[in-house]
Amino acid sequence: MNSWRRMPTGDGCPTLVHPGHGEPCHDTRGAWAEAHQLHVAGCDLPRLLLRGELVRLLDVGTAPGWNLAAAWSLASRLPGRLEVTTVERSEEALRAGAELAADEGWKAAAPADAVRSFEEVHSALGKAREQGESSGWIQVGRRVRLRLIQQDAGAALGELCPEERFDAVFLDAFSPRVEPEAWDAGFLGALAERVAEGGRLTTYTLSHPVRAALMARGLAVGWAGERSGRRGGTWASRGGWVPPLSERLTARLERRSGRLTASQGWATTVG
Repeated sequence: MNSWRRMPTGDGCPTLVHPGHGEPCHDTRGAWAEAHQLHVAGCDLPRLLLRGELVRLLDVGTAPGWNLAAAWSLASRLPGRLEVTTVERSEEALRAGAELAADEGWKAAAPADAVRSFEEVHSALGKAREQGESSGWIQVGRRVRLRLIQQDAGAALGELCPEERFDAVFLDAFSPRVEPEAWDAGFLGALAERVAEGGRLTTYTLSHPVRAALMARGLAVGWAGERSGRRGGTWASRGGWVPPLSERLTARLERRSGRLTASQGWATTVG
């Protein structure tokens, strides 16, 4: 049976490669850098945590754990508190991430803060895995707590309280080509509805259907910029500012969004 393979990335922090379709979990130029630049910065976590706020984070696609580690690292140094709900359906991927955290071979080449945060994340994930498919909260220090839902993302959303909303959402499933269910318009609409007022959602994809689905559920959509790895990625917000797309692309996405709203039977929303 094939197993999750490790792949080095440019900042010394290795990622995992899917044993079937072969896609890596992170930008090979730097897993730690991508986690910070695309997700942590994109969801405005530094400002929120610096202000001492409670930040509720929904992390879709846990393994190998670098996105969580980047958020964790920041929360451990700032006055705010971080409350993480992380979703991963693959026990094998979680196990591979834990084995990576236990391996000393790569750590000398990685940033010390990255190593420390990655180890702490997997310590908490290990305790959550012991609790079963949908864990309770695991308290880590005074500022961070975590719960793990080991289901596909659609089922995980159904487990949450209907009123539950998140200040930050990291969407880091594999590409629409190999994991289409994670990018289905219905799921994206349900995920967008979980973004709190003023909250943000971040993802690496530039897909027009994905962006249109987020817009159709009331999120303003923008481009994260080349600094965010891969081809830049997408930042979206409910009621907040994001770096704007071109007028031509925005108009194109709005037309697509309107057609999607009609086909899905969604009520028209204002971004």
